[in-house]
Amino acid sequence: MVHRPTIRRRAGGSRPEGLPSWLVRAERLLVEAMRTVRVLGAVIPRNAATERARLVAAYEAGQKALPRWSYARTDHALLRKALAGAAARLAAEPHPIAQLYAERARELEIEAALASEAGTAVLGALARARFRSASQEAAGEATILARKWIAEGREALPVAAGDTILSDGTEPGSLLQKMREEVSRLGLPFAVVVQPSLVALSATGERHILVAAGRAITADDVARTVMHEIEAHAIPRTRAATMKLGIFQIGTARGIDDQEGFALVLEDRHGYLGPRRKRELAARHLAVEAMDAGASFHDAASALVKEHGLDAREAVTVCERAFRGGDGTTPGLGRERIYLEAYLRVKEHLAAKAIDEVVLTSGQVSLAAIPVLAPYVRKARPTEPPPNARI
Repeated sequence: MVHRPTIRRRAGGSRPEGLPSWLVRAERLLVEAMRTVRVLGAVIPRNAATERARLVAAYEAGQKALPRWSYARTDHALLRKALAGAAARLAAEPHPIAQLYAERARELEIEAALASEAGTAVLGALARARFRSASQEAAGEATILARKWIAEGREALPVAAGDTILSDGTEPGSLLQKMREEVSRLGLPFAVVVQPSLVALSATGERHILVAAGRAITADDVARTVMHEIEAHAIPRTRAATMKLGIFQIGTARGIDDQEGFALVLEDRHGYLGPRRKRELAARHLAVEAMDAGASFHDAASALVKEHGLDAREAVTVCERAFRGGDGTTPGLGRERIYLEAYLRVKEHLAAKAIDEVVLTSGQVSLAAIPVLAPYVRKARPTEPPPNARI
């Protein structure tokens, strides 16, 4: 299904002062691309749940196994061509806002290519281009943190079966129920639905918050995940819809990356970065590093078990995230390579300039875009829902 692009109505039919006529044309294409290109949806295998169960059983039995994932690819060739053309035209405009649109158009062109190449050997190279490190120094700092956190994670106490609850359970304390309660309490325009193939515990889209099915998690996992999705993703997306510029909803280049870094900063503030969570985040980073160095799914999973003490289910889940979009032998999406790097970057920036959090939480905004977008942001508390969120 192709979504019709929707441009926000502006008061009096006018644009923000000083912006030329290319704005609406750029927004129309980029909104269409944002709604059509679903990278994370494209790289989720159609048989993710059954393959996860098969792989866990094999690893628990001490057997070698590789995923046999299948994907539903979409050809975005025409959209990619349109985005490339738009990026070139926008880059020629002198206005700094035009440069933000041009950079996002180029990024969306790569994401459209990623969605088109799920399951092929090409995907890994495209993913490294999209989810690249800011610098070798930043990548090195993230690796040092990952190794520190994976060591600290060995102190995590095992979770007893009686201390868990199903993620999509009907009980009041489940992730599904708690997420729905918080969305309702804040009047956010999201439907909370169960997604059986989701490898993450939860994910936020344009109008839905997805919750994984059948996952045994703790009350701490529930509280952390609700805070993460609501404060770092759902509220900024809701606030973006009130902005005059579409780039807040469309997202700036690397805006999604810095949003994930900010989510971890929030977890840190709320006291959720304990040994278990640190081990999980570190394991994802190290699995992607191993994948980028040529390791297969089996090699990476085995290393997590033997070297870092993860159990078979944890190792399979971590490597499923790293290798999704691939076949388990060639590199997959590896999006987790940006999380710790973005966490360090956002944490350092906000420590030096806390006022920028207002801009950062006004949509999918990168740190680099803040100087340009700051004049267009209405002042509001960072994690407070925008006025009239129910509208």
